[in-house]
Amino acid sequence: MTTYSNYPNLLPDAELKKLLDKYEAPELEHYLRNHQRPVVKLIRGEKGHERIGHSRFGGSPDLPEQLTWPQTRDGHKMTLIAQLNLAQLQAEIQDEAYQGVHSSLLPKQGILYFFAGEGETAQNIEHQVLYWNGDDVSQLRYQEEEDFTILEEEDQIKFEAYEVHAHADVEFPNYGYSTLYLLDQDTLTEESDESYMLISEEMDWKPDNRIGQLFGYAEGQHGDDELIATSYWYNGKYLYKSEEDRKRLLPHFGGDEARLQQELDDVFMLLEVDSDQQIGFVWWDAGYMHFFIRKEDLLAGRFDRTFCSIYSS
Repeated sequence: MTTYSNYPNLLPDAELKKLLDKYEAPELEHYLRNHQRPVVKLIRGEKGHERIGHSRFGGSPDLPEQLTWPQTRDGHKMTLIAQLNLAQLQAEIQDEAYQGVHSSLLPKQGILYFFAGEGETAQNIEHQVLYWNGDDVSQLRYQEEEDFTILEEEDQIKFEAYEVHAHADVEFPNYGYSTLYLLDQDTLTEESDESYMLISEEMDWKPDNRIGQLFGYAEGQHGDDELIATSYWYNGKYLYKSEEDRKRLLPHFGGDEARLQQELDDVFMLLEVDSDQQIGFVWWDAGYMHFFIRKEDLLAGRFDRTFCSIYSS
């Protein structure tokens, strides 16, 4: 089974060596090999919804007859965050350089729809992720909504639709997820921290038209997103005390720390959506909306148990 924690050879040797040589940091090779993750960067394309079934952020969805627009518990229409045409994304990432890892994480066809409702806090936001596994987009119909959906209503603004394209890449742990400080300090140099920062920044390519990503590391300060999601899935809450939250989870895994850690390692960030003025997305203080899923559910094509949160500084 594919796991987030087992991609030591994802970045080709020649590219990794080039980075290590450029920043004179051979001591980081082992860490970089064992902490790289696949990421599919999502790039803004043309404005509009004219191409039925194309991947896009914002606007209204193209739905098949068997799927209905989700509503909140209070009966309001949820807001479409994204619809992702998986066959289109599969064709665009063409990740032979990465042994097909990116492609292996996604269904080969169909459309994923991400809808969000209101959330009283940044955690456990009401949402739905729907999956249509068809391949004939002529079965889809554009469901234009003239009234404001739940998140549009808050700011009295209609979210504009923009097409989305994909680019396969590799990502190293960002600020919130870096554990370089846990390494044996005898193996590091005085420049190791700075070298790592420069390497991770170079790999974290964010052109002006990047508007989100699939997989990789979530933007955040503390690197505890997987623990938060798992705590809500199993215990219905998160105490913001990581050690206590881990202890509360242990009974679900027979008291076995290794089983719990494997569960956390196998939580994938299914989608990250940036704040974007052109679309109209502003997540709190210009933050990020995240959707998480368990590996087991992702690979089985089950999207009815996901977790949605917002990170904002």
